[in-house]
Amino acid sequence: MLKQKFKIMKQYLKLSLFLFALTFFAACNNKEVKTEKNEKTNTFTVSGEIKGLENNNLYYRFPGKDYEELGYRIDSIIVTNNKFSFKDTIKGYHLVTFFTRIDGLQKTTSTGGYYPVKSAYLNLMIHPGAAINVTGKISDFMEAYPSGDAINDDFSKIHKEVFPVINESVNYLVRSTFEKDTILIKELRKKADSVGEIAGGIKKNFVENNPASVAALYYLSDMMMRSQIKDDEAIKIFNKVDKKLNKISFYKDIEKRIQGINATKIGQIVPEIKTTSTIDNKEFDLTTYRGKYVMIDFWGTWCGPCVAEMPKVSEYAKKYKDKLEILGVNSGDSKKKMKEFLDKNNYKWQQVLNVRGESNDNFVLKFNVSGFPTKFIIDPEGKIVKKYVGNGEEAFELLDEL
Repeated sequence: MLKQKFKIMKQYLKLSLFLFALTFFAACNNKEVKTEKNEKTNTFTVSGEIKGLENNNLYYRFPGKDYEELGYRIDSIIVTNNKFSFKDTIKGYHLVTFFTRIDGLQKTTSTGGYYPVKSAYLNLMIHPGAAINVTGKISDFMEAYPSGDAINDDFSKIHKEVFPVINESVNYLVRSTFEKDTILIKELRKKADSVGEIAGGIKKNFVENNPASVAALYYLSDMMMRSQIKDDEAIKIFNKVDKKLNKISFYKDIEKRIQGINATKIGQIVPEIKTTSTIDNKEFDLTTYRGKYVMIDFWGTWCGPCVAEMPKVSEYAKKYKDKLEILGVNSGDSKKKMKEFLDKNNYKWQQVLNVRGESNDNFVLKFNVSGFPTKFIIDPEGKIVKKYVGNGEEAFELLDEL
């Protein structure tokens, strides 16, 4: 039974991070990435025809630091008889997610939840002067792909190959949630894992063979975020990436994650957390906890296993209050949403918020976090004792031993 639960958790962790990828965007330096289009203005256009859209609106997450705390706004695009066209302005290069609310695209489980999956969305690299055309159809996934410049052509190339495979893998998982037969459930999940490995192989082959591709760089970052590639393999591939891409945020994110790999090894002094990214905007410095054990808990309200564990975290905060401090690192929530959740449940320990992008407060990259929840146990001298990914009793059992 424990093995089965752990298996479910692994699948959850792999898929839950799709939520972050959907709002994750790339800011690129337009001096380093050339396109055939005129870039004298910040205007871009996107047009196309996607069969199956009919008159359902498209929506897109538009990046910008001015849009509350999540860093983006959501705009709608009117669709008439499957066709659409719109223009907007943008600075720099951004990977923007487009989606529709057609029910057939959502991978809904038996409990009413859903698996967020890349193949349900349309991702375009938007930039000044871009004139992007999208064609395709909607089946049980988004079979629509962009063209118009080399970067979007590359994204189309990999998505045409990998999206059908990702979709098949998730379909097996969805089916497993509706089954009662434990043997059949196990078989379906095994098939999901097997097909998922094929998708991983496709992505790995793409990033290995396209060292000058922005799309390949994005997928290397994505695979590292999901623990779909071993650290040493990722570093080896990254060392071959064209250095002309070093101004792109994907490149910088991978650099930070590799630094995090080296900085969070057992026995290392824990990376610095000194920030005003707190609920009350007052500075917090992790070094003030020296002399006590610390459990750093990476979590989000969107993460079911994280929320399920919070009562246990609260229990241990009280149980060992004289020698243990808890530090929550929230990722994916606005400050308001996080505060409401904490107040409602009377959780009082210190919290900091992860800041995406190139900020020094991007703790997810700094600590090489690739699944939620993730916990680090720190000794009184500030050294890393252990790292735990996923929920379970191991972290709490270690605290009992210390």
